[in-house]
Amino acid sequence: MTGKKKDKVESLGIVLLVLLISGACMIPCFKTGLPYGDDQQVHMLRVESILKALKSGQGYPVYIYQTMLEGYGYGMGIFYPDLFLLPAVLFRLCGASPEIAMKLYIYVLMVCTGFAAYYAGKCIGRSRYAGTITMVLYTMGHYHLEDVYTRFALGEVAAMIFAPLAFLGLYDLTEMGHSRKGLLCISYACLMLSHTISFVLCVVMGIIWVFAGWKKFAACRRLIVAVCMEVLACAVLTCYYWLPVLEQFVDGEFYVSNEPAFYTHEETQSLLAIVSGKYSVAFIEIGILALMLFVSIYKKVYNKKALMCLVTAAVLLVCETKIFPWKLIDRTPFVSIQFPWRLNMFTEFFAALGIALQSYELMTLISVRKRYMYACVAGSVLIGLFNMNMVWNIELGGYVNYPEGYADNAGSTDSIGFWEWLPAEGDLATSVGSENSGMVKCEDTYIQGRYGSDGSYEFDAGEAAGECVVPKYYYKGYEAIMADGRKLTVSKCLNNGLAEILVPPEAGKVIVKYKGTKIQYWSWIISISAVMLMLLILVMQHADEKGKIQSNME
Repeated sequence: MTGKKKDKVESLGIVLLVLLISGACMIPCFKTGLPYGDDQQVHMLRVESILKALKSGQGYPVYIYQTMLEGYGYGMGIFYPDLFLLPAVLFRLCGASPEIAMKLYIYVLMVCTGFAAYYAGKCIGRSRYAGTITMVLYTMGHYHLEDVYTRFALGEVAAMIFAPLAFLGLYDLTEMGHSRKGLLCISYACLMLSHTISFVLCVVMGIIWVFAGWKKFAACRRLIVAVCMEVLACAVLTCYYWLPVLEQFVDGEFYVSNEPAFYTHEETQSLLAIVSGKYSVAFIEIGILALMLFVSIYKKVYNKKALMCLVTAAVLLVCETKIFPWKLIDRTPFVSIQFPWRLNMFTEFFAALGIALQSYELMTLISVRKRYMYACVAGSVLIGLFNMNMVWNIELGGYVNYPEGYADNAGSTDSIGFWEWLPAEGDLATSVGSENSGMVKCEDTYIQGRYGSDGSYEFDAGEAAGECVVPKYYYKGYEAIMADGRKLTVSKCLNNGLAEILVPPEAGKVIVKYKGTKIQYWSWIISISAVMLMLLILVMQHADEKGKIQSNME
């Protein structure tokens, strides 16, 4: 078999293995119904909200989920990026039921996680074998499966695709001469657009990495310039998300502004919880890595990078406990991390990578290498199946059915989590939960209007005039238009956080609709232009490399 043919066969084998491992992780989804997790209703409703917005012609990005809160609308689309929910929306547009669309989406996330972990492990370990072991252990890791099935934290699940790539980008920057230009930018941009908290954690990881390698940066100013360029490119690519967020915070306050939903020092792990594997990597993986390294050090055959992975994983586990000063962290904006055990997304990767690197190093002691490789891969799969069995049979919270049109029921639209992005003046009890829900209040008069399929609210003011409070939660970007085309000023009612307009006498019909802001529009244009420019640069680089190869052949 020629080298090229062998390379293609091995590549095909890796692809099939990723698909099979991802399929094995989907076993809990083979039953009727969707495995229930903590945040499931919120994410299911997000998908349905985006779907309805696209079908009604509102376009994308969908900043306000108008169907949420029984039509009052929720600005989750502004503060919580939904780009990586689009595959689930696409499955719905293609006719899949809410349940099937979500199961297909979970499988896509599993596959992407597998390929990302394989690529990172392969590049750092310089072998396909290292990439394979990393892929199996990371994809089938306890915390990853808990994120999918116990917590149903889809934003963090998507972020776990890009965390290994972010670490690879940092490693490439200092250890490989920045040969993968743009990887840091793309991985961090995808982290920001999938899960902001994970992005913040990865930024901290990057800062620590830069400080640890400050001698290399001091000796090579080119690396400093490279980091600055990657950061700038990332900021431009993602400005359509973070600029509108800052705009809303400048305009007003939200529940998250005043009181955090969780304090990190109250959510730390006990040592017993870590050993048992609750919200943690299976302790067996750390133990296996430690045992391999101790044996290898005795034999004087060990991988320094594997040893660093073990140390890093152990330090991260300790940081999840009260030993780390989380009370001090809670006095800073980093209180938004919420749960210290989120660090396990890194712990899991370092444990997987460490086992991969050290087991590859041990191959030098074994004559029958191919059998050893197969045995290690099989052992990794068994560890993964053990993790899945723990989550499936012990931690899974049952199954829930989501039939077609379930979100059309107004009562199903009230699952919004902990109200983080509700205006600070808002209170569901006096809006959605009141006896006058869905009605306009003009002075002392209540007027019944109607919600449009495009997220608008229309009512006939009649002879009413003055300040009218509309049943829409206020976010900057709403506008009100009278029947004659005149626009009315929309502001926030300071009593309840709803949209308020000043209606003139005999205004007639008034339509209130979210049109967006100039910052939202122009930041979207900038981000799209940056994406197009990046693709153009990649095409030109590819054409240039292809031209050089052809000229060398001639």
